[in-house]
Amino acid sequence: MQYSVPQFIDVEDKVVGPFTGKQALFLILGFGALLILFTFLQFFIFIIMAVPVIILTLAFAFWKPKGFTVSQWAGNIINFYTIPHLYIWEREPDSRMFKQTQRKQAAKEAQAIPVSRNRIKELAWLLDTSTSISMPYEAKTRPGENIR
Repeated sequence: MQYSVPQFIDVEDKVVGPFTGKQALFLILGFGALLILFTFLQFFIFIIMAVPVIILTLAFAFWKPKGFTVSQWAGNIINFYTIPHLYIWEREPDSRMFKQTQRKQAAKEAQAIPVSRNRIKELAWLLDTSTSISMPYEAKTRPGENIR
């Protein structure tokens, strides 16, 4: 049994003639704002105020910069400035901590054990087989774990 797969699901339905529901709503709101301005203002002031209202109405209804509607852009801008941001603070290393780390590293370098060719082959084999065996060369703690 065959089922039809919906296509063009990102395209909004045309509700009022060639306009989608959002476009019709923006055009109605813009026309209403122009009607209110025309009713309460003198004609010269109405013309000055009507130009930005017409531009905003047409932008909200039809303009899609980078695939997003202007109302989506406005919502994203409002969300960005109203929602608190997460700032991550990383502690700067303390000079005492740095000196202790240097002492530990110097002690490790002084106790360096020469590694034989057989040991290198054993380690390569361990890496290739991805197993873990407790060897005398392995560290018991992670580096810098017990720094105070």
